Amino acid sequence: MRLPGRYVGRHAGPRAERRARPSVRGGGSPRVGRPMRAHLVRGTVRTLLRTLVAGVVLVGLANLAPPAAEIPSGPYATGSPDPAQLDLMRRFDCSPDGFGDGSTPRSAIIRAEGGHLRVVSFDRGWRVYTGSRPHALVAVCLDPPA
Repeated sequence: MRLPGRYVGRHAGPRAERRARPSVRGGGSPRVGRPMRAHLVRGTVRTLLRTLVAGVVLVGLANLAPPAAEIPSGPYATGSPDPAQLDLMRRFDCSPDGFGDGSTPRSAIIRAEGGHLRVVSFDRGWRVYTGSRPHALVAVCLDPPA
């Protein structure tokens, strides 16, 4: 049997009646809302599992990083201070980490390309620290440069 052109691509039989959707706000069957609750539970479980996996990955990557003692602090920095550096640090009242009591440094010790130590003004030491000078900052000092 051939259908007329206006029915091509459509269902030619009787139309099924549309059923009314149950209201989410109330009434209807007692099962309304359960699919939504299951969907929310699945989403919550998925989110918690992804967070757990991300945390494990971050902890694993953090353990792969080298310890801070192995990371060089500058292009010419050395691991342990030599006697000349310790002598200069004592003479000019210096600290390699700064002063926590709010004291303002007046000079700095820098290491030049050849490894030589120099006591310079704090401004020059700051330029070395910020990278605009090709040396390494070793320590900041409270006494002025000689």
